[in-house]
Amino acid sequence: MFSQSRVAAIRAGLALVLVAGAGCQRGPSAEVQGKLAELNRVSNERDRLLGEMSENARMMSQIGADLAKVRIPPRQLHVSSESPAGAARDSVVQRIRYITALVNESERKLSESEQRIKELTTLSEGLRGTLQATINNYRSVVEGQKATIVALTDQVAQLTDTVNLLKEMNNTVYYIIGTKAELLQKGIIVQAGGSRFPFVFAKVGQSVMPARELNPAAFTKIDKRAITEIALPGSKSYRIASRQDLAGLATPPGDGGHIAGSLRIGNPDKFWLTSRFLILVES
Repeated sequence: MFSQSRVAAIRAGLALVLVAGAGCQRGPSAEVQGKLAELNRVSNERDRLLGEMSENARMMSQIGADLAKVRIPPRQLHVSSESPAGAARDSVVQRIRYITALVNESERKLSESEQRIKELTTLSEGLRGTLQATINNYRSVVEGQKATIVALTDQVAQLTDTVNLLKEMNNTVYYIIGTKAELLQKGIIVQAGGSRFPFVFAKVGQSVMPARELNPAAFTKIDKRAITEIALPGSKSYRIASRQDLAGLATPPGDGGHIAGSLRIGNPDKFWLTSRFLILVES
């Protein structure tokens, strides 16, 4: 690129040549004055163009630095809880929007600079080629930045899918209602404890508890946020055999832990915290 001192020297030299060519006239002719004015205009326009090119370079350098800051570490794409994932996603989305606006502005300024190069008919072919090559180089940088933004957007989409999956997994719970015999037969509950007495084939005082392995397919799947009341069949009463936190119920169980009519949940997170499988046994 031309330095300011070289531009000034060229401008002064041309002025001297034009004045000398005017002979012994008392002042520059109108033609000479016009050429000087045109030279000054072109020189100023060129200086302005070079300044814009420098500004474009600074802007693209800043965009590159900003893009480097918003890269998502791979470990954030495999989170184990909703909050960190949601926070990371929202932060990246905001930064991508900001940087995308900068890239669009940079691309607009490049187009304006390129148009000015075409309009400056007095530029030397060497300088015109150098400026156009610089513009082309900047465009390739912008295209690379746009590709990086697309890659980041894909990562955000992946992170969003992870968040949604975690939400679904966290909010999905299961329940089953049945008689003791039905649930024993299905392997949902097992009997534990009790004492054996002479001449009595079965143990006395046995309690029921959830089996070690529970098959979700045997249960009714619900969203704990959407379903906070479960209707109980008939007019019979039921007891909870699973390990739910009863403090999460909107209406506490009656005497002996009996529940009739419907099971109403006041605090889903608390109620389902200790077990995602609710087992209701007919009393």
